[in-house]
Amino acid sequence: MNRVLVVYYSLTGNTRLIANIIKKYLDVDILELKPINPLNPTGMSKYFWGGMQSTLEFKPKLEKFDINIDQYGLFILGTPVWAWNFTPPMRSFISMVDLSGKKVALWMCSSGFGLRAIDRFKNALKDAIIISTMQFQEPLNKNRVKLEEKIQKWINELKYELSS
Repeated sequence: MNRVLVVYYSLTGNTRLIANIIKKYLDVDILELKPINPLNPTGMSKYFWGGMQSTLEFKPKLEKFDINIDQYGLFILGTPVWAWNFTPPMRSFISMVDLSGKKVALWMCSSGFGLRAIDRFKNALKDAIIISTMQFQEPLNKNRVKLEEKIQKWINELKYELSS
């Protein structure tokens, strides 16, 4: 039951980068959420449509995935911040999978601090056991060595939580 599942959504690659670094330092299974009708990751329209969908708490249909949540002792969920909220694909995932009583760690990628978004993410998972949260500001634009050091430190904290 010590298996770990990383579930993430990434439009522009920031959140994907964090997921891949986590996988580099921790034995995890990865599930990338993919909407059936994805947003275009280029241009300004992504901000309008993504922000609107996030604000309206839209739940897009996702490509099929098959997971048995009982196989995992920890879920690490990652999402960008859109309009001070977590993304619609992540909202779809958490509405489809019951994480009540499960250990969950959250990370978000944003250009700002994302504190309101983290609170909203935690509130959406109110029946889960939130063991940790982490915020990454524009990881694709950061020093890679320092970014990996930050992630390694976080992973060590998660390993401790997982073993307790």
